[in-house]
Parts: sequence; structure tokens; C-alpha cells
Amino acid sequence: MVSMLVVDDEIYALKGITQGIDWSDLPIGSILEAEDATRAIRLLEEHSVDLIISDIEMPGLNGLELLRWTRDNRPQTLTIFLTGHARFDYAQEALHNGCFDYILKPVDHDTLKEIVIRALAEIELRRERQQFEEIIDINRRQWKNQLPILVERFWQELLSGRVRLSPGRLNRQFEYFDIPLNTGSRVLPVLLSIEQWDIELDARDESIMEYALRKSAAEIILGEWPGTVLQDRNELNMVLLYLNEGDTADRAALLRRCSEYVDACQSYFHCRVSCYVGEDAGLGGLSSSIDRLQQLERSNVSAPQSVQDAASSGYEMSGAGTGIQLPSFADWGALLDNGSYEQLGMLVEDTLKQWQSEQASREALELFHYGMMSMMYRVAYRKGFSIYDVFTVSELKDYQVPRNSIQLLAWASKMVYKMGQAIAERPRDASAVIAKVQSFIHENLHKELTRDDIAASVYRNPAYLSRLYRKETGSSLSDYITEVRIERAKRLLIETNDKVSNIAEGVGYVHFSYFAKLFKKMTGLSPQEYRKMYQILH
Repeated sequence: MVSMLVVDDEIYALKGITQGIDWSDLPIGSILEAEDATRAIRLLEEHSVDLIISDIEMPGLNGLELLRWTRDNRPQTLTIFLTGHARFDYAQEALHNGCFDYILKPVDHDTLKEIVIRALAEIELRRERQQFEEIIDINRRQWKNQLPILVERFWQELLSGRVRLSPGRLNRQFEYFDIPLNTGSRVLPVLLSIEQWDIELDARDESIMEYALRKSAAEIILGEWPGTVLQDRNELNMVLLYLNEGDTADRAALLRRCSEYVDACQSYFHCRVSCYVGEDAGLGGLSSSIDRLQQLERSNVSAPQSVQDAASSGYEMSGAGTGIQLPSFADWGALLDNGSYEQLGMLVEDTLKQWQSEQASREALELFHYGMMSMMYRVAYRKGFSIYDVFTVSELKDYQVPRNSIQLLAWASKMVYKMGQAIAERPRDASAVIAKVQSFIHENLHKELTRDDIAASVYRNPAYLSRLYRKETGSSLSDYITEVRIERAKRLLIETNDKVSNIAEGVGYVHFSYFAKLFKKMTGLSPQEYRKMYQILH
């Protein structure tokens, strides 16, 4: 519906329009009245008005001044003028200031209504246009918000070889994603290597913090330079600096910014990071350039938390430290078995600090990592518990550990401590599990008990539970179940007059003959003989 305001200093002319014309067949929801322009402005400030019908010649502010105010403050409102003088300069100024139409007095009601009908159609058209523009604006903002994600996805696809490198297609995608490049442009990659977090983070928090590191890289490393920061499909974090034809990177400034970034990560994010600065390459050679940075990262085992310049570094894998002697993990495992985990921790620290000074190779660090993992699994097996009771899956599957000796030391020290603590606390934990198992057996003696059911009741693996039970009690689960059943049967034979077959069924034996045979084997008497003998004694 439309709101209309009629302005005229002649009361009869005003009422003639508002009341003398039948507006009921038009979508007009309300009609306001004003006897001068000042009153009209107040109403415009207080109400939403879509259409004004106004006289031009009025005392005080005239209709043209009202039109100028409306144009500046209510630009969506249309104005139709009424005038008693057919002056061209009036009409010219009115049209210049945005008047929709004008009509001479005395007003012909039918003619005015036709003009209002046209004005209403224009108002509806403007509303539709405004709604459409609002929809476009909303989608434009959404597109702008999503653009960084779309740009990251584009580079992920390109680096993984899923984007065709035809010039036409690439140029269209550059334009579509608002990337200031063309097929002749070059890109300089910087690999951001997250080496170690100085605080404990779960997987979700680590992803959030990596996102924060990428945002920080965009501010510190890129700054005002064109480019993007992203994580590729292999979860490598990197900066891509855009270079158009004829552009050259200020390499000294770039290395300086990378150093600032490394310091900032340590200070603000409690994270140790190294930056590997590559050489600019065409779009077709970008993946190879990033591969070379990964090789440089892999060979860097002696300079953590640093900035490495690919332009001045060799990519060959260093052979330093290949003759380093590995420790005896069997002897180290024996220390864990004996509860000497603190001594083992000191040996681990001494070994890896020595390796750091000798610049141990990446292969040596990997061998140490695998040796520690094998030792942990063997110790857990010998102690009769699952290694997953001690370590999380991410701790066991952390393939990024052997990047450098400092990072490896932090991981190995934590693993030794957790395993040592688990072994020290194991007797209490094992006793609690055994007590729960025995309680479950007593409560469910009348049922058919399986090893899987018993293991499920204490949330343990069946095979592991069997080993644990035998280790802690010296007998098997099946032997214990049999012993408890026969003991209860003996008590029932003495204390009740129930049929022997009912007693057998009550302690979990469906087949009476099997029960009788087993009972005699364990007591030397048949169930009937046992009842007769011991009931007489009691």
C-alpha cells in the first residue's frame, strides 16, 4: 500500500482532493493533509510518504522549496505539482528538481487521478527495483565474504593439477575470482612450516590456530603486496606472492618480513615456525617450485625456527649425521619395564641434544622415531595392556614429529613420561578392572557368559582382557566362571531343597548331564551325593 500527502494552503482545494476524489479503487493506505510546506516537512519527518500532491504557490516556503527538501531527504518520494499559473520557468524548475508531473488549477479530478495512477505504477516499479538491488547487494556481500575461500579452492585445484592451464580458461577464472594475474604472470611461493606448538592443542584447536597463523601471514608477509595465503590439499600452509610481467620481488624485504613473522608466531601464538622462501615461477612451474621448498624443509634438521632462502640454498638432501649410532631401544624398553622412566627421559634428552650438535640427518631422526614407537608397543604388550589406553591416536600417528631434533625431543619426552606413569599406575587400574569383571560374573551367573560379553562390560578388548585376567589372577576367565558356578551350586544344594536340575539351570548350565559330570570332577561327588552328605552334617 502507498501513503500519500496532499499540501495546499486553500482548505477547499485541499479537501477537494483528499475527500472529493474516490481513491478507494487505488492501493492507497493513508492520505495525510498539510496546509503549508512547513507542516508538510514535519509530516515527512514523522511518516513514510510515497507520493506528494502539492501546490506550488503557498505563503512561506513554496512548493519548489518543499520539492528540493524532499529530493535531499526523501529521494524515493514522488511529487505531483498543482499550479494556477502556466509559467514555463515554474515547470522547468520543477522538472529539473525531480517533479514527477504537474497539473494546472482548477484541477480536473479525472486527470489528476490518471497522473496518480501513473505515479503509483512508477512507485511500484521503483520498489521492485530497490528490492532487486537489495538482493544483489546481499549476494554481493556474500560473494565478497566467500571470495577468499573460493580463491583458496582455486589455488588448491591448480596446485593439485585439476585446473586446465589453457590461457583462455585461466584468464576467465582470474577475472571471475578477482585475482590480479594473467597467464603470463609469475608467482613466488613461501612455505610456512609449523614445527611445534608450545602449548597442548587438540585437533580442532590446532586447525583454528593454523587459520590464525595464515591470517597473520597475510598481514605481516604480504601486507600491501598482491597475493594470497592458503592451505593446499596436502595441508601445507603457504603464501603466494603475485608478480605480473615486468615485476620483480623485493627479496630482501620479503626475507625481512618472514623473519618478523617467525618472531611474531613465537611471541603471540606460542608456535615455532620456519619460512622457506622460493623463487618466482610461471603458473605451469609453480607446483615444482613448491616441491623444491618441501625438499628444502625436509633437509633442514639443524636450523629450526628460521628463514631459509631457496635462492641461496642447495636443494640436495644433506648427508650429515648419517653415521650416527642409534641407541639400544631394547635396553631403553627394559628401563621402562623396571619403572625407571625418569632415567630413560634423561637418556633421551642427552641423545637428541648430542644429535643436534652433530646435525643428525632427517633419516636418522626418522629411525629414532620408529624405534621409539616400536619400543612403546612392545612395552605395552609385555605389560598386558593396550597402547591406546595410554596414548591418543594423534600421538601415535604424528608423522610430522621428526622434522628436527628439538621437536623430536619434546615428543619423545612426553611419550616416555606418559608410558612410565601408566606402568606405575597399572596395578591399581588392573585391580579395579578385575574387580568389575568378577562382579559382572557374579551378577550374571545364570546367563550364558561369553568372553565378549564380559569384555564389553568393562570396555576392553576381549583378547586383551583375557591376558590381563590371567596375568593378574593366575587363572583364566573360563576357570573362574566354572569355579564360581560350582561354588554357588554347592551352597544351593546344602541350603535349599530345589531340584538338582533347577539348581544347574540357575547357575548357567542348560545341560544337566554336563553339569553333573563337571560337578563330580571338581568335588569328587555327584550333586545328589554332595547334598546328602552335607545336609546331614548341617
